[in-house]
Amino acid sequence: MSSTKLTGSEKRALLLWVLAGIAGVFFAHRYFFRAFPEASVDFKVSRPEAMTRAKTFLSGLGENVDGYRSSIEFSVEELEKVYLERELGLQQANQLAASQINLWYWNVRFYRVLEEEEYQIRVSPSGQIAGYTHKLPEAKAGATLQQASAQALAEDFFTKKLGKDANEWSFLPEEANSQKKPNRLDWDFTWEKHGLKVKDAPYREQIHIAGDKPTGAEETLQVPELWKRSYERLRSGNNTLALVFFVIYFALIGLAVWYAIVFTKSGQTKWGLAIKLGALAAGLLLLRAFGVKEIESRRISRLPLAALPEIRLRTAVINGFGAA
Repeated sequence: MSSTKLTGSEKRALLLWVLAGIAGVFFAHRYFFRAFPEASVDFKVSRPEAMTRAKTFLSGLGENVDGYRSSIEFSVEELEKVYLERELGLQQANQLAASQINLWYWNVRFYRVLEEEEYQIRVSPSGQIAGYTHKLPEAKAGATLQQASAQALAEDFFTKKLGKDANEWSFLPEEANSQKKPNRLDWDFTWEKHGLKVKDAPYREQIHIAGDKPTGAEETLQVPELWKRSYERLRSGNNTLALVFFVIYFALIGLAVWYAIVFTKSGQTKWGLAIKLGALAAGLLLLRAFGVKEIESRRISRLPLAALPEIRLRTAVINGFGAA
């Protein structure tokens, strides 16, 4: 039974791949939390706890969601996250997101099939209510309040139901506006957080009043329109480049396959080492797939997410080997 020995060049190539894998592991370990800030989120409430807090909040508003279907997912304000990272850098952006700005949240939804009316509540990782939407049909009947009465209702909701300290926020009278619906009058009122402004982006809370009841609370970092347009142009350029390189990539793959066929027919190809390395790569990619699956299962399971950073870091280490 004959055995194939590695040549000197093949041994050097294998050594380079091993060194590249070690470098990949080191890089993943060192920069993981910078590249994936969600892994550093401090989860103080689990998925079922977030669901319970959302129901408690609705009950405090006098809303009854018995008979409603429910869903929950963990999400992020992507545009605000990108703005913070590009304007402040990853480390400072992560610190701000962990302490003052609610970028990450559990999005809890209560709904009925084929009905327009539904509830959405955002619960922050720390357990605070970070957003609320009660979606009503446009034609649903309601009161027609004057601005002063609607504003008093919004202020009460802002401080008592959302638990905001009025001394830490400034009311913006110029942002108050109304929307006439077929059978009611809706209002929007806005507050701005003191001392919390990222470059040209203030941190605000908008309260929506539909008729005579609060139906919305949106807490956001107001990213400037000029920055949004600039970012959209950047993304458009990146998408164009991605398409160009995608075409080049498949052209190179086709060329490689053609040369492999030609060299195999002429007997110049040795497949032993390639098959072994391919099997190793396939095994690592399989482990990576299991790691990603484990992360997603943690997100939708009833278990706490305290182990999420460890799972993500383990996946990144596997990716370091897989990349090599």
